[in-house]
Amino acid sequence: MRTSDLFKLALVHLSRRKSRTFLTVLGVIVGTACIVLMLSIGYSNYKQFEGLLTNNTALTRIEINDYSSSAVSGRGGITDSTVQSIAAMEHVEAASPVVQVPAVIRTGAYEANISVTGIEPAVLDLELEEGGMFGQGGTMPVLVVGGDAVQQFVDPKNPPNYADWEEFSKYSPQIDWLGTELELQFGYGMDNPEAPRGSLYRASVSGLTKKAQSSESNSIYMDLAVAKRMLMDNRELADDMGVPLNSYQQVIVRVDDMDNVQSVMDEIKKLGYQTYSETEYISQMQEEQGRQQGQLFAIGLISLFVSAIGIANTMYASILERRRDIGIMKVVGMKIRKIRQLFLTESAMIGLLGGLVGLGISYIVVLAINTGTEQTSFLGMVFSEGMKVEIPMWVALGALGIALLVGIASGVYPARKATKMSPLEAMRSGN
Repeated sequence: MRTSDLFKLALVHLSRRKSRTFLTVLGVIVGTACIVLMLSIGYSNYKQFEGLLTNNTALTRIEINDYSSSAVSGRGGITDSTVQSIAAMEHVEAASPVVQVPAVIRTGAYEANISVTGIEPAVLDLELEEGGMFGQGGTMPVLVVGGDAVQQFVDPKNPPNYADWEEFSKYSPQIDWLGTELELQFGYGMDNPEAPRGSLYRASVSGLTKKAQSSESNSIYMDLAVAKRMLMDNRELADDMGVPLNSYQQVIVRVDDMDNVQSVMDEIKKLGYQTYSETEYISQMQEEQGRQQGQLFAIGLISLFVSAIGIANTMYASILERRRDIGIMKVVGMKIRKIRQLFLTESAMIGLLGGLVGLGISYIVVLAINTGTEQTSFLGMVFSEGMKVEIPMWVALGALGIALLVGIASGVYPARKATKMSPLEAMRSGN
């Protein structure tokens, strides 16, 4: 018997019991679709995660902090020489101290009591809504205002309703940021007659960042050299407010690549300073991604395992119903190997057919999912707005292969059972 004859005979036998074959194939369809969809969703989520890592410049940023007192640490904070030695480390692109300048900023009827961050622009990576970054040097403070920091500018005579968060979230002062001159006074404007009065400066805004509900978006930046000069101009008030003049409590370091962040952090820790980087949480997030992938694959495998039981049950029932046919095959001299191949072919056809249909349904479901544009979550995974689920080729081919193997494996025992039947007993007990 030729191979083509085996396929024709198997197809005839399956078509005789259409309802049973359909229900069995349906189980494989569900199992295959589950595997394809679960793995594709997990894969797409992982690609989104990798994209966030690639585009997230915060992952190449290291914060160095030293808030301990000199009596405890033996140091007076981080010095310029320490910053220079850190900047000279391998893989470090830039390093900048951070100076916090307490100030009252006024423009028109609006004013804000805020701490302006003095920093070198080389370590910043701000997403600007309009304008540009401040330049280095100069005599007049030039500011970059965070998109969310603008809400700190209020009219004292007509303040917004802080008690109503929904209303306050929509508040925005009517200020032409790039075209307005501001008045910046060192200090927080506290009514303390004994405290020295802070100097007044004319300031301008070079850029406005996008709103991002982040620390960068809630901050106002200026050039480090200008900030240090303001501290020296107001050293008596700065000392009264506890602002260090000759050392720093924080330094920002920009590394050339995310993979080199940990080695740079280790070198900095040898100097005795505390460090922080968002990369410390990446390994945990990657482990979580791996667990999610495993859970999704397990869901699909369970579905296919259930369908495998259905295939085995269908094939076994088919053998019992076709005992007379099996007996005739043996009597007329059909080889045992061919009988085994016949039943394995039937089960393989069930698995392959279910796999193909399940794969087709998966593509339809993915197409329907991709028509949505809102941010969604699934099994703890968050999909950003506009993200598309895709079915990788290895998932499609792998799912087909698994469905085919499940079909073949499910037919092994029934096929072996068929070959063990005695021809005479099979014909005598057949229908």
